[in-house]
Amino acid sequence: MAIERWELAQRQKGNVAGAEVAKALRDQYGDVPLHQSVYDVSREQPTDSSAVEMPSPELRAKLEQAGFTAIYPLTKQSIKTLRDEGKPFWSTWHNEYPELEALPSRGTWVAINPDQLFLPDSNRKTLKEQEQMVKKFSKDLKIDGVEAVIGEMPDYTELAFTHFDATGERLFGKNYSYNYARTKTPTSGSDVAVVGNFGADGGLVVSGWYRVRGDDHVFASPLVVPKA
Repeated sequence: MAIERWELAQRQKGNVAGAEVAKALRDQYGDVPLHQSVYDVSREQPTDSSAVEMPSPELRAKLEQAGFTAIYPLTKQSIKTLRDEGKPFWSTWHNEYPELEALPSRGTWVAINPDQLFLPDSNRKTLKEQEQMVKKFSKDLKIDGVEAVIGEMPDYTELAFTHFDATGERLFGKNYSYNYARTKTPTSGSDVAVVGNFGADGGLVVSGWYRVRGDDHVFASPLVVPKA
């Protein structure tokens, strides 16, 4: 069965949300068969952190000097693998979309500045405007071999839990005013996933927000990664 037929079946069953996810994926990828992953889950199995090549001591020193003091391996974890490990998610809607939940993180090291997790004044912007801000931010880094990007949903989910395990601090939590990082991962319609509102009681929230609309609480959160 291809996506278009599955979308129609969901509409007939009254599953509007599921149909909209299918439509968004069909618009982006075409009417691919459902056994062909419309998300890139080809790297679905997590890896050991020791298998991720970390920055050299020289590069690490440059990153830390620039404020990127939190440097972690992303090990291809997905929402599913994180939840199976007992990591708390407050949001549950994504349980209905196994391919979305199986989307793995990038499997490289990633660096952030925990004192400036969000680009200043990057809220109330569209995704395109935020991408332009991150592109300029990346150009201004002037560190060879790296670039700043807006990541995918699983990059931020794994990062949030990895940072918490390492420091006891919740990225996107109280110290960050419970704000969200916008991602490039499509959810339904023209929406993309946002990750944030990491509370001590409920856990991490994954939600969706419009590509073409800003919000007070949805920011660009650049990830510094090895240059592609």
